[in-house]
Amino acid sequence: MTTETEKFEKYGAEWWNPTGRLFSLHRINPLRFDYFSDKAGGLSGKKTLDVGCGGGLLAERFAASGALVAGIDLSPIAIEAAKKHAKESGLDIEYMVCSVSKLRAAQGDSLFDIVICAEVLEHVDDLNGFLRDSLAMLKPGGLFFFGTINKTLKARLLAVFVAEDVLNMVPKGTHDYKRFVRPSLLKKIIADNDAEMMELKGMSYDVLRFEFKLSNDTSVNYLGYARKRTEKP
Repeated sequence: MTTETEKFEKYGAEWWNPTGRLFSLHRINPLRFDYFSDKAGGLSGKKTLDVGCGGGLLAERFAASGALVAGIDLSPIAIEAAKKHAKESGLDIEYMVCSVSKLRAAQGDSLFDIVICAEVLEHVDDLNGFLRDSLAMLKPGGLFFFGTINKTLKARLLAVFVAEDVLNMVPKGTHDYKRFVRPSLLKKIIADNDAEMMELKGMSYDVLRFEFKLSNDTSVNYLGYARKRTEKP
């Protein structure tokens, strides 16, 4: 287990507490799901992999909309919370304590219509390898959904100092600026793995309404999607 994974081991049942230490995830979850589902053009019957699924907040929204969902995470405690809540919600989701590299080795490539990496890219040790394995499991024409934090001074100020130390939106120590991901780097890695970035959108925080909204400002939080090429260039 990596140091980044250990950060999330202590949350347990708090994954599903909308007013707990992970309340910011609950705030952005409807926003990111609506965006992803719109780009998917319908989810019924689509095989979906949620990589770094945590307690299953996004996985459950996909499953409730008819997707056939598998979720993987390195945290046994997060997966236990995800399984428990899915059972309580009457949702059939296949959760596994597993890395994306091990899943790919066990199951092979090109299995899924959709692969999701939301709020996880800024926590991985090997971004290139992580994305290589994630994108390899996408079928040709499949969609890759992502959400992460830009590597800018503004993001360092707002996503670390303000969010963690001032507003307590996320627990202190959650984020490491050195791991933040510039969109240009993400676009390159995606292109190197037979996919094309289709869109980037910002997730901006409205301090007056205490809510997130989609915007064209990608300087802090951003999300988007890519499409796996049907033919290699």
